[in-house]
Amino acid sequence: MLQRSSISSVAQQLGAVTERRALLRELSVLIEERRRAAVLAVNIPQQTDAPTRDDIVRRIRPFVRLDDLMCLLEDGNLIVVLRDLGDKASAIGAAQRLFQRCSLLQSIGVPGDDGFVSFGIVMLPSDLSQPEHVIQRAEQAARYASRTHARWVCWSNGPDDVDGVVLTREDTLATEVIQGLERDEFELYYQPQLEMGSGRLRGMEALIRWRRGDRIVPPGDFIPAIEAAGLSAALGSWVLRKACEQISSWRAQGLHCPRVAVNLSAAQLQGDLVDIVWHMLAEYKTEANQLEIELTESTEIAHPEEALAITGQLAEMGISFSLDDFGTGYSSFVRLKAAPFQAVKIERQFVANMMTDPYDMEMIRAVIEFGRKVNIATIAEGVETQEQYDILCDMGCDAWQGFLCSRPMPLADATAFLRQASV
Repeated sequence: MLQRSSISSVAQQLGAVTERRALLRELSVLIEERRRAAVLAVNIPQQTDAPTRDDIVRRIRPFVRLDDLMCLLEDGNLIVVLRDLGDKASAIGAAQRLFQRCSLLQSIGVPGDDGFVSFGIVMLPSDLSQPEHVIQRAEQAARYASRTHARWVCWSNGPDDVDGVVLTREDTLATEVIQGLERDEFELYYQPQLEMGSGRLRGMEALIRWRRGDRIVPPGDFIPAIEAAGLSAALGSWVLRKACEQISSWRAQGLHCPRVAVNLSAAQLQGDLVDIVWHMLAEYKTEANQLEIELTESTEIAHPEEALAITGQLAEMGISFSLDDFGTGYSSFVRLKAAPFQAVKIERQFVANMMTDPYDMEMIRAVIEFGRKVNIATIAEGVETQEQYDILCDMGCDAWQGFLCSRPMPLADATAFLRQASV
């Protein structure tokens, strides 16, 4: 059994991170009383050093309920016991949230080899009568997940050989996204945002695309599945990193882009996002005011208080915020009215119908007037005709983007655009 001296210093300081002895005792009670619970084994790669393991424990702990259990085993894996979870969907959802909220878990390892972080799940009650067997099955399921390129696997009652058991895996698309990130299949396209009237460059919006073979997959075809699989934080971190890297690269080429706007789902305003952004800005020596975060209003916020705190901390760093798809979203954004939005984006559907639908025309007019009164800039999306541009300009809209200027461009074309704009 694991002795106290074997537990890392951080684990000892966290009272809820228990010893194996206590873990086995609690599992025995759950088994004997046929209580519902999910046992998660987090397969942390063996090459992960002790400080990183400590950091993982520290970051996960706030997102595990106080009456649940965590135990760092001798082999370096982490066991999490979630009480009162009665179905696999809830357990997989819990694994998704832990993975999404801890960026370290997302950054460690490569899918398909021993360095891949994965989750093994055992549901209680089961036909396993000994707590040691529950832990063993959970760890076996986690190793199986790693070998088969899955992020998590649920063990079902049956033979001792996990490979011979019916297992529940994550969906194929989510796995392919993880592999796509490792294979550099994703790239950013850029669409200019221009000031009304003067035509000066306000910045570039970074838009993710997935290059699968000869085909470019638009975000609408994979983003919903990514969010459902709990991988939006991993993809969002990749976009943030690429944007900071590109700002730095353009600066090295003598090109100035006032800001790059990246799209984040409101669901990503959680966990250690502030630390992620801070380290990326420092790594690429990027000024915070050159990064803008566009929050999508069409996504409901699960934890509005946490989201508000995170937006406040990022704003203090100098990062600006804009509210995307304004007028289409959830009432939960009312709770973010104190958030530091510098701009709202008028959804392209309103712009497309403004010439034929009086409702859309008046909606745009109301948004622009509202923005002027509260000192929030307005940016019209999807401007495709000169007539649309002229009317928006007369209304007092501050900036615009759309096909009238340019479609979203791959990096080479965006760089050429910046070079021409600087002449």
